[in-house]
Amino acid sequence: MSSHDSKPEIEIRRPSEQDREGILAVLRTAEFHAIGSPEMPEFPLSDCFVAEADGRIVGVGGYRILDAETAKTTLLAVDPTWRGRGIGNMLQEARLRVMKGAGVKRIYTNTDDEAVIAWLERHYGFRRSGELIPKVSPFGRSDMDHWVNMVWQRPDA
Repeated sequence: MSSHDSKPEIEIRRPSEQDREGILAVLRTAEFHAIGSPEMPEFPLSDCFVAEADGRIVGVGGYRILDAETAKTTLLAVDPTWRGRGIGNMLQEARLRVMKGAGVKRIYTNTDDEAVIAWLERHYGFRRSGELIPKVSPFGRSDMDHWVNMVWQRPDA
């Protein structure tokens, strides 16, 4: 039995610079680690949350508030050995809370995974915008050459 089978506490928190290597290790598991590439020019730690369990980073979720009305989620990844424990939901809820709390009316995200599209639609009210965005460098799923743009809109917007 591994140590995380005993249901350790999972803490969602803001990262510090000391977490950067752990964040990159988790992002590597989803092929999201090419920070500085055309797909992800930067990934500021001030705009993300991490999930920590057993003293290590097991998940990360980023976002970016673009203007008074618009925000965007960025990278979300959970270490494969920790998937299925609700960590992605916890990270998603933390970043949505910040963006919605800032008063944005629309939140965009891009994904290359049909399972993620279904998750966003079912649990968070996102819908396909109809826009497909070509990938400009290897990032995410290697079998997909585009991102599917998704949008959440505040009901009164």
